[in-house]
Amino acid sequence: MEMIILGLRSDVLSEQLPWYCLSCFTCLDRCPQGGDVGETMFAIRNLAVRQGNIPEGILAQAKNLFENGRVVTPSRMALAQREKYGLGREPVVDVEIVQKILRRTSFDRLINKGS
Repeated sequence: MEMIILGLRSDVLSEQLPWYCLSCFTCLDRCPQGGDVGETMFAIRNLAVRQGNIPEGILAQAKNLFENGRVVTPSRMALAQREKYGLGREPVVDVEIVQKILRRTSFDRLINKGS
């Protein structure tokens, strides 16, 4: 945030710096100004994404979400645990509905820009 305040916005948005935040929100407890640092980091990331700066791992998850309606496919172990605890089969995802929502929010264009 300090780099942006100092006029280094383009440097911040083109590097991996915005992606180092773990989104743990510990900063909320520690900020002496009471600032919402976490939300600021999300805003900075959104700006970086609009410029096509998306780390490969996040881009892969985003593409998975668009293609399968899920970020992560449940493992066999997770499916076995669902059965064990009486949760039944994995929930069915209506991929077409997910894609419709993602298209309406221009998510599909953002992830294609990051490729």
